[in-house]
Amino acid sequence: MGILITNNQSVWPIRPLSIKRRLNKVLKALNQAEADFTALITDDQSILALNLEFRGLNKATNVLAFPNGQPFPREKGRYLGDVALSMETVQREALAADRPLGEVFYFYLIHGLLHLLGYDHALGPKEEAAQEAQEKRLLALIPHEL
Repeated sequence: MGILITNNQSVWPIRPLSIKRRLNKVLKALNQAEADFTALITDDQSILALNLEFRGLNKATNVLAFPNGQPFPREKGRYLGDVALSMETVQREALAADRPLGEVFYFYLIHGLLHLLGYDHALGPKEEAAQEAQEKRLLALIPHEL
């Protein structure tokens, strides 16, 4: 399967092949070159529905990660899980931080991927620092243009 990119928003042009190449480089850097996962590039309405259904939060968010088996059990092995990212929220956050949209986009894809691999910044300062260090290292490996 590899990396499956689904784009269900039409405001920002997305080049799935380019995204896959960059994410494959990230997977190799994580010693996960053979891993599979899906990424949904969506809008606030869709991510709000996912956030409400699976986390009970009635708000849009930047990224959601569903590790293999959560919420749907899948075959174990190479399949890491699913990441969903809202381009509308990513754009708002990029503008607020005065950062390029592509940089924030790839940051959140990497952030979600790390959650699939078991990183969880919510567990405490040590875990948060470990995840942030990986995000910074991995983001530096790839171009940020969309």
